[in-house]
Amino acid sequence: MKLTRRTFLQVAGATGATFTIANKAMAFRLLKPAVEVGNPLDAYPDRSWERVYRDQYRYDRTFTFTCSPNDTHACRVRAFVRNEVVMRVEQNYDHQNYSDLYGNKATRNWNPRMCLKGYTFHRRVYGPYRLRYPLIRKGWKQWADDGFPELTPENKTKYMFDARGQDELLKASWDDAWTYAAKGIIHITKKYSGEEGSKKLIEQGYPKEMVDAMKGAGTRTFKGRGGMGLLGVIGKYGMYRFNNMLSLLDSHNRGVGPDKALGGRNWSNYTWHGDQAPGHPFSHGLQGSDVDMNDIRFSKLVIQTGKNLIENKMPEAHWLTEVMERGGKLVVITPEYSPSAQKADYWIPIKCNTDTALFLGITKILMDEKLYDADYVKKFTDFPLLVRTDTLKRLQAKDVFSDYKLEDISHGASYKIQGLHDDQREIIGDFVVWDAKTNGPKAITRDDVGDKLVAKGIDPVLDGIFKVKTVDGKEIEVMSLFEMYKIHLKDYDIDTVVEITNSPKELIQRLAHDIAAIKPVAIHYGEGINHYFHATLMNRSTYLPLMLTGNVGYNGSGSHTWAGNYKAANFQSAKWSGPGFYGWVAEDVFNPNLDPSAPAMDLKVKGRAYDEEVAYWNHNDRPLIVDTPRYGRKCFTGKTHMPTPTKIMWFTNVNLVNNAKHVYQMLKNVNPNIEQIMSTDIEMTGSIEYADFAFPANSWMEFETHEITNSCSNPFVQIWKGGIRPVNDSKDDVVIIAGMAAKLGELLRDMRFRDFWKFALEGRPEVYIQRLLDGSTTFKGYTFDDIVSGKYGEPGVALLLYRTYPRQPFWEQVHESIPFYTPTGRLQAYNDESEIIEYGENFIVHREGPEATQYLPNVIVSTNPYIRPDDYGIPESAEHWDERTIRNIKKSWAETKQTKNFLWEKGYKFYCVTPKSRHTVHSQWAVTDWNFIWNNNFGDPYRMDKRMPGVGEHQVNINPQAAKDLGINDGDYVYVDANPADRPYEGWKPNDPFYKVSRLMLRAKYNSSYPYDVAMIKHSSWIATERTVKAHETRSDGRALAAGTGYQSSFRYGSQQSVTRDWSMPMHQLDSLFHKSKIGMKFVFGFEGDNHGINTVPKETLVKITKAEDGGLGGKGLWDPAKTGYTTGNENDFMKKYLSGELIKIEKA
Repeated sequence: MKLTRRTFLQVAGATGATFTIANKAMAFRLLKPAVEVGNPLDAYPDRSWERVYRDQYRYDRTFTFTCSPNDTHACRVRAFVRNEVVMRVEQNYDHQNYSDLYGNKATRNWNPRMCLKGYTFHRRVYGPYRLRYPLIRKGWKQWADDGFPELTPENKTKYMFDARGQDELLKASWDDAWTYAAKGIIHITKKYSGEEGSKKLIEQGYPKEMVDAMKGAGTRTFKGRGGMGLLGVIGKYGMYRFNNMLSLLDSHNRGVGPDKALGGRNWSNYTWHGDQAPGHPFSHGLQGSDVDMNDIRFSKLVIQTGKNLIENKMPEAHWLTEVMERGGKLVVITPEYSPSAQKADYWIPIKCNTDTALFLGITKILMDEKLYDADYVKKFTDFPLLVRTDTLKRLQAKDVFSDYKLEDISHGASYKIQGLHDDQREIIGDFVVWDAKTNGPKAITRDDVGDKLVAKGIDPVLDGIFKVKTVDGKEIEVMSLFEMYKIHLKDYDIDTVVEITNSPKELIQRLAHDIAAIKPVAIHYGEGINHYFHATLMNRSTYLPLMLTGNVGYNGSGSHTWAGNYKAANFQSAKWSGPGFYGWVAEDVFNPNLDPSAPAMDLKVKGRAYDEEVAYWNHNDRPLIVDTPRYGRKCFTGKTHMPTPTKIMWFTNVNLVNNAKHVYQMLKNVNPNIEQIMSTDIEMTGSIEYADFAFPANSWMEFETHEITNSCSNPFVQIWKGGIRPVNDSKDDVVIIAGMAAKLGELLRDMRFRDFWKFALEGRPEVYIQRLLDGSTTFKGYTFDDIVSGKYGEPGVALLLYRTYPRQPFWEQVHESIPFYTPTGRLQAYNDESEIIEYGENFIVHREGPEATQYLPNVIVSTNPYIRPDDYGIPESAEHWDERTIRNIKKSWAETKQTKNFLWEKGYKFYCVTPKSRHTVHSQWAVTDWNFIWNNNFGDPYRMDKRMPGVGEHQVNINPQAAKDLGINDGDYVYVDANPADRPYEGWKPNDPFYKVSRLMLRAKYNSSYPYDVAMIKHSSWIATERTVKAHETRSDGRALAAGTGYQSSFRYGSQQSVTRDWSMPMHQLDSLFHKSKIGMKFVFGFEGDNHGINTVPKETLVKITKAEDGGLGGKGLWDPAKTGYTTGNENDFMKKYLSGELIKIEKA
């Protein structure tokens, strides 16, 4: 028998995974060595054939770069280059060398860092989905060539503004792309300027509030976003510098001077991704509390609530191992049994969206059993402050002390360090406590915290109800907040909390006692909490037990959020350091500093752009305005938050349209009204499928000039440039933006546009980097040259100049008695802003979601007489999403559990949780080959089932019994639908071709770790588009690979965003909230982008799941792996015995 390759494959294929040779003689011949060697130590024949193996890791040179996606890590990576091609990458193992100006060094325990995404990055760089050259949409180009005629409904169709996904994208030169785009920017911003522009917008149906917010400037219709800009401060945040520069264009459009010229709108980042912990500014006044990840090892009790640090913080998960090694305890609170739960000392299962109730129950135990640190509570929290029971406002000193004048604290920390102004002080006032020593009221200021309170000789009582006379002679009742919380928490006894949360009673009690007995305690959360409508309450609730037990401000303590990588605050401005981040994004375009050696203090700063939440675009490009039965038309969007109409979008380093909640609503009903959409990216994305312009950017390893980044989870500043030539006709982000600015100047014959980007156009962005370093509190004293030369341990790296290593955000507050950044200067359990009282959230209270609940949507679960919400006359039967958003109905738990959600009654009975994937960062890496295979249970590089959209596909994880009850087998294709009134888009009809594109179909995967009524879909995969659906249905191989663009979808039909929608939470749109500015030592009231604004919440949805197709090959029968008997939900008898431990018998000696 002659064994040919064909024979081998035939035999091997026929026998499956095993192969035996019947002819024993042939078997021995196959084992005979090719070369006989007598004494291998004496001589050995030529082994050159081995070079193919020995040289596979050979390299000519190496270079380092920063892997800088939106995942908080920013790992330093070394690339190995052969023949000018990166062959492989690995982490640099150099953290122990990093130091600061004072000789402090980082610990080597940071090693190792880097994850599987970083290891496959070069496959993205050289992959098939790169954006290779500039693109212009054919219909848009024709519109421009025809002289920009008015976009009537007929012209929208003619130029395919209402069918962008079906239009052709044309290859363009860089000059043509810049020229066409710049002409569009000039035309559109001028068209909507002045009274005529405002009139046009009103005629188009935009609310007057939005148009008034433009102040006549058409440039306010330009929305620019530097996607998670900290990932590359010069190139990504350069978009916000561009927005500020547009005030120069406004001066041309309206003929106004520098005093009236206005720029564009800066679209947010952190909040848009749902990464912001929106309750943090309410609790302590900062944008967010997070620590360097190495602070975790100082914790003795680590609580993860809705967080999966082990899976989603892969480069840093080893810090949890150190907690275990040091004898610490891990607790996980999640609906599912996650990888983190497996490592926990105990896991507390919980019903989705009920974490607030659990922490309120824990707080009640601590207070009832007096397991609190009274000294800490008096010094650093608002529990001792007196509250009026008539108005629900904090008692002000001026209310009860005649002729009271605010105490002079101008030399204290509030003014000298934190930047408080007199006008702000007048608004927040001084407060009152009941002093135990004098048995009477005493005034205190926001500076009277910690030892400063003790120095005044005041000892506030925690318990008590008192009568005081106001200055007008009226007797009123006041209570300490601590006393009021005792009343409030009567609704959250342990049995009620168990009913609300479905959590085990004994574990709730155990956690309360652990928090009381163990120090320090830290609570960590991220998207799992922040992606719900009432994340504000959940965030605030985590602080309650920590405030009572003194677990804020010490290493290893605190309540911290982990999502995104937004930390512009690291470029902090202050009077003594300079403009910090403002010096880059808000330099005065009418007075730029063209001296390359100018210190940061010499820069003129004038911010003429204004922040805006992307969520308003996502809300049909409208603010939250509702016709209420009681008050008629009512606007719930604060004036400081008010959006303007969107007519131009330009975003860089973000798959913005693809990642939009309610994405098909945006594509079908919103974006046709937008006249110019531009995307800058390294890959062909779903956003570019629906864009008018695409600009190809260099990747991190291709940068031709220097870039700078840092992170919210480590103390490293990193400056780098690429080490290989650009693979395609792509450019650095900052060059693309500067090129657009130069083209605007060329068309307008105004050199000031070019001057504003002088050093970028000269290839010297390091001038701007040096100014950032020189003007920021955390970098003052560093120079660009010193960092790049390796003076601080490694070329391009240094430590940020923090007060402590590891960084602890409130170390100064508790160690140096400096006020927190709240109105009271204390950690706050109560908010008395008028809107918050109106919404029923002055106390931290459990609310059911406006959609993700089986009960009455948005109900407030409380009988507390000091919660007095306004329901605006909206009936319980109201079903519209905006009415559910604003309705504030208060009920006891006994009443609440008798109510029903109308969607639940209609069969939408799955909470749909949407965590991030360990193999992607938002949508990055979603279809990179290896990651696409790893990211699901159906990855197959051979695509045996031609229904697969690519080498992998997206899946919904579902409890096996829940699936079986619906007739769904493991591996079947299913439809996932949400509220049909608005999803996948408003106005859909079953016979609409776009409905087929947008209705979500994906694989169902049995997963026993999820509860019966919870389904899980990882977020931010690449959406199905008209072109990918057409390809999937017409290509012989079935790939969902768009013709003409090469865009690869993760889905056959629809996307995870088919079942999500925007929610415009009133609590996120306050004008009265007092808090710290994120990038300056100063305070603000109301809105600030990525600080206090709408946080998008994709988990706030209920879905229905129905079978679509069999999972077997070709749509016939059962998916093969489900037949093995070894998969979850499909176990055979042997596997059941193994799982129950019956295969092992232990005999006693």
